[in-house]
Amino acid sequence: MARAMRPVVVLMLLATVLFVVDGILDHNYANQPIFEEYKGVGWTSFVFAVANLLLTIAVARGSERTLLGRIALSVFFIVERPLTAFVLGPKPLESIAVHLATAIVEVIILIGALRVWRLGHSVVPADMDAMLALDSGGRGALTAAPVMPAAEPARSAPATADEAGGSAWLLGLLTLALAAILVADGAVAGFIPGGRDWDLSGESSGWLVYLFAIVILTVATRAVHGGRVALRLLFALALIFFVERAFSPFALNVTDPVRLALHGLAAFAALAVALATASAIRDTGRSRSWRRASPAT
Repeated sequence: MARAMRPVVVLMLLATVLFVVDGILDHNYANQPIFEEYKGVGWTSFVFAVANLLLTIAVARGSERTLLGRIALSVFFIVERPLTAFVLGPKPLESIAVHLATAIVEVIILIGALRVWRLGHSVVPADMDAMLALDSGGRGALTAAPVMPAAEPARSAPATADEAGGSAWLLGLLTLALAAILVADGAVAGFIPGGRDWDLSGESSGWLVYLFAIVILTVATRAVHGGRVALRLLFALALIFFVERAFSPFALNVTDPVRLALHGLAAFAALAVALATASAIRDTGRSRSWRRASPAT
């Protein structure tokens, strides 16, 4: 497993370099203050580079949740890199080439990361973090994996009450943070009593963030109690909000740096909610499997 992870980690490092190169090319061509380039979002290439480097380090240490997050980001970058190569304004040919090359690398990362994740769950689902690690501890865990009895996962104890409660608290706090950021974005945009007009299209539709916040909080009140349907619905909503927050500035021509920052924070908060929900779904399924298997042990 560690051997399969190494090419993925190397490609993640390559993607980090490509993000930096693209940011430098764009900055040199635009020749403007960095926070004003390309409708105020040119600087995001450097943010993507830092975030990608941090995720690469976490994945290399053996973090399944971070690997899932990197898979989601790969999907985002596969769409974002070609799109921003053409829609934000004129770019040098070299920059366009780097954008497209980054998208190709992200496709390979996505395929490799999904393969590693599925392979890990097919071998020892209960010890994914140890198997994903590139250090000696991870390799040791891999050596011991094949000799484990087939019935061992059934004898593994489910999550304790404290662990389940901690997961519910984490999910609730992340959802509250996402809702608060959405509300703040609506207030900054002027959708307050006595502010701008409210409508269902164009820039006047920004008030819908209040509806988004209400919907995700309503679903989360059920999801934190472990409801299977509510957890899956919350996971789907979080992914939708992640994509919507990431791309709505381009569709609505948002140039205010504060609003752009709020959009970025909301996108990362939505991704965090999706990861926490995926973990809760996995833990809930594992607990139910243990209960079904325990009478036979």
